[in-house]
Amino acid sequence: MALVRRLWRRMQQGDLDETWFRIAGPMLIAVLQAQEEAARAAVDYVPAVLGATNIDAVPEGAVQTSALVGVAGDGRPVDSLLVGARVAAKNAVAAGQSRAQAVDAGGRWLNTAVSTLLSDTGRAAESVGIAARPGVGYVRMLNPPSCSRCVVLAGKYYRWNRGFRRHPGCDCRHIPARESMSDDLRVEPRRYFESLPQAAQESTFGVAGSQAIRDGADLGQVVNANRGTQTAQVFGRQLDITLEGVTRRGRAYRAMSEAGYVQRQGELRATGERYRSWRAPRLMPETIYRIADDRADALRMLRLYGYLD
Repeated sequence: MALVRRLWRRMQQGDLDETWFRIAGPMLIAVLQAQEEAARAAVDYVPAVLGATNIDAVPEGAVQTSALVGVAGDGRPVDSLLVGARVAAKNAVAAGQSRAQAVDAGGRWLNTAVSTLLSDTGRAAESVGIAARPGVGYVRMLNPPSCSRCVVLAGKYYRWNRGFRRHPGCDCRHIPARESMSDDLRVEPRRYFESLPQAAQESTFGVAGSQAIRDGADLGQVVNANRGTQTAQVFGRQLDITLEGVTRRGRAYRAMSEAGYVQRQGELRATGERYRSWRAPRLMPETIYRIADDRADALRMLRLYGYLD
């Protein structure tokens, strides 16, 4: 990455296109070499972890690192990926930013793209090494600091053929395993949450979400609820609600049913949907804390909406 950044700094001088054509070749070589190193390190990582955890699994083939070099995680050639940095810089100029601001914008894009590329390359090599060993799957390991989307997936055991969900900049790792290493801080979501100072908790999970988790709400329910967030008119007020977990198979639906709330409000099945869902809105933790009379009332609603057992 250091060489890539040094090359990119040359974009501060001369015409953007001309400078790019001068640095594109050396930058591509540097990135491909880094990809090869990431792949080789990942190949060595798998047997090292298995050995450290006393798992004897003989591979049925060798990982071919060369097959992972030159290709990005989405299947495009690496050279076409890198061009995105130049495009980001030129778009910034077109938007009225100064040359320095545009180069900074392109540099940030490049840093995220290359970091993600190298992480994807390492994960791909690890996944091949895992698939080559009968009976071995993986546990998702955090590389703190981690975002809430990654924390909620940490510690889960996946079969060898399950895809690795990630976002741009994600640096989580596979832990080759036959079962979760539940005593490892980096793979147990709640232990990771509790290890963070309050400011870091709120930065990662939101103020109300963090309070809900500290009050005992299920971490996964709090994080996943934000995926379906919208605003609705409820009880005559504009409140934040979520559509996450509202089908018959969802945890919130079960909690609402047990409280008799679903039956009172009725349920429906939208066109094209497989499962029925409840008409009653599911309040977000932020809304619960805002409208609750006191902490006991807040805990009652957290249970009602399936955030708390």
